[in-house]
Amino acid sequence: MSIYYVAFFLILFMSFSEDSACCATYKRPVVAFTAKLSKDATVSGRQVVKYDKVLTNWGGAYNPKTGIFIAPYDGLYTISGTLMSHPTNYVHLEIVKNGIKMSILFSHSKTYPQSGQTLHILLNKGDRVWIQNHNKETAKLRDHGSYNLFSGLLITEF
Repeated sequence: MSIYYVAFFLILFMSFSEDSACCATYKRPVVAFTAKLSKDATVSGRQVVKYDKVLTNWGGAYNPKTGIFIAPYDGLYTISGTLMSHPTNYVHLEIVKNGIKMSILFSHSKTYPQSGQTLHILLNKGDRVWIQNHNKETAKLRDHGSYNLFSGLLITEF
């Protein structure tokens, strides 16, 4: 009689496992982007940085022409940015969600310091995230395709 219990629990376990036929039809959405600057850039006061060299854009939610990521799903996202200023000026960039500053990146002048921020934030479908010049003055960003990045990843959908 115990073999029947083992078989019953084995079948029950298999029916709830992710590899079983019952669950194979559900696929989690994949949203991930990384874009960088391909060259030195000048960003006017309060202007959005347009990261023009797209490395990854699963889901197509980042637009390099506008520099804006639009969340395609409600969920928890990781948003990251890195910054290196040109040595002729200091730079403050802010990570912005729907017009509200979430964080600031800072890079000092006269050297080549780099800074970065990583945020885990809740986004609703249609929320917009971008990086912009925090100051009213023009900012010069130093890059040869390696230092200034903007990235995002959907961790889990709600």
